[in-house]
Amino acid sequence: MKGLDKLKEKLPDYQGKKLRLFQVIAFSCFIISLVFQLIMDSLPRIFPDIEILQLIAPLTPIIGSLLVLIIGLMTVRSFWKIRDKYLSKYGAKAYQKAFRLVAIGVPTVISVVVHSIIPTDLIARYGDTGVSSYYLGTPISEFLLNFPPLFLYIRIALFFIFLLLGLIVVFKALGIFGIDNMALVYVFYPNESTLQNHEIYSILRHPTYHSLMLISIGSIFLRFSFYSVIYFLMFLVGMKIHIKLVEEKELIERFGEQYKKYRENVPAFFVKLKDFKKYFSILLNK
Repeated sequence: MKGLDKLKEKLPDYQGKKLRLFQVIAFSCFIISLVFQLIMDSLPRIFPDIEILQLIAPLTPIIGSLLVLIIGLMTVRSFWKIRDKYLSKYGAKAYQKAFRLVAIGVPTVISVVVHSIIPTDLIARYGDTGVSSYYLGTPISEFLLNFPPLFLYIRIALFFIFLLLGLIVVFKALGIFGIDNMALVYVFYPNESTLQNHEIYSILRHPTYHSLMLISIGSIFLRFSFYSVIYFLMFLVGMKIHIKLVEEKELIERFGEQYKKYRENVPAFFVKLKDFKKYFSILLNK
């Protein structure tokens, strides 16, 4: 895998099987975050006798995902914020000391996107205690409009199209930029990075985040509920705030007006219509 040797170089105490520790941490954080959201989805129905939960029942799924998203983004933000302190304190092992924040924060954020694909009544089904949540979490076509059965198959097909496209972008990004860039190695060591001038940057500022947006849009077609739209908007706003206050703030400090002009001309997450041909050409080009 491209960039793996560079990543290992920055994790000197975690060679061989020891590197799996971070994989365990990442997977555990993903599962814990996802399960927490699923429990929050059904919390009022799990504890129907708690009055306060019944009052906020429609909000618990939103609260759960919002909390996880904030925790994940704040964890990633702390990775950027401690850079200078850790470089001064730990020197060559600074990235290694901070890498746990990447292993925790990134999977936590990804769990929010995966959660949007799952029904909000997976753990406890809607019943007499979940009427309002039912209308927010059930596909609109089931209770509001008389859509033909074919519409369900169209929704599922669109979901898989967006999911597949999102996964293609992720693997394409890994091939282009390498696992070292994806693991934010050069946040700590910018002088060791090579200039990333791939043509995809002429149509998208953040290709990896773009892939998550695609999957999140796909979840809207699959679930086709008010919750699915809210999850997407919440994720979109959260990522916009993150890149503005964390990632692009640092890029502006590094590149100044040049990056500001670039930001004005190139979108962060979504390809312009005029660039669709170039976009698919990049994805299909080996």
